[in-house]
Amino acid sequence: MADRTLNLNQEEYANFIRCLNNLKEICNDIDIRNGFVRQRSNDRSCIFEFDMESILEDVTMPISDIKKKLDLLKSFIGQDEVKIDIHTEEEESECYFIISDQYSSIKFMFPAMQFIDNSFMSQEELDNILTINEEELLLESTMSNMITDRIRIITDNFNSNAIQVVFDGELATIQTQTQSKDQYATFMKDIPTNIDLESCSVNLVTMLFKMEHDTSVLFKMYKDSERPITISKLEMDVGDISVRVYSRSSIIVDEEDWN
Repeated sequence: MADRTLNLNQEEYANFIRCLNNLKEICNDIDIRNGFVRQRSNDRSCIFEFDMESILEDVTMPISDIKKKLDLLKSFIGQDEVKIDIHTEEEESECYFIISDQYSSIKFMFPAMQFIDNSFMSQEELDNILTINEEELLLESTMSNMITDRIRIITDNFNSNAIQVVFDGELATIQTQTQSKDQYATFMKDIPTNIDLESCSVNLVTMLFKMEHDTSVLFKMYKDSERPITISKLEMDVGDISVRVYSRSSIIVDEEDWN
């Protein structure tokens, strides 16, 4: 008999899968703890938070090798109700969950937690890694879905893994370029800043802006008061699920102008 059973409606299950799909290319595993995901990307350049308590409640359900399992999970999309039964035992190797609808079911064994690549990070661990001081807010901007779509399309076309936030006094510009520097794109310009930075820039990995989302993205960047480092924080929603993404970057003094 299941320790916990969740019954997700069509929209809830679809949003759950959309969140998993956001991570399939950048995380090998997804470690859901008490309805919450907080973990690093494979390259450790970003930290992702998904608050799925609204649909998963306080369920713990680690999923290994998400790229292979996602198609199996997607096969239940579109059903009026999808049931998740979570079975936990004293022996870790005997824990599992079952996804089912009125027709079919699939059993997924829990992975051995010491071997997963993207383990859950506590709030205390996050606070120790990223110290955010609201008094050091460098810039704050809202990005529409149109802008994030353009970032995704253009950086994919340019084969670019990074975008650049360029600072010039009290204004900032978000842009990218091809590796050969023969093509340039500006996504947003004349973004007001709270701290004057002259002729410098910050490189951000594109995955920060490529996640599927329903709302506009609130983009905040903070400056470390002691080191030439910035911390970026992006907030967005997938249905009723709130998503946050964090990244840390060095401030680079520019030696040449893009224009």
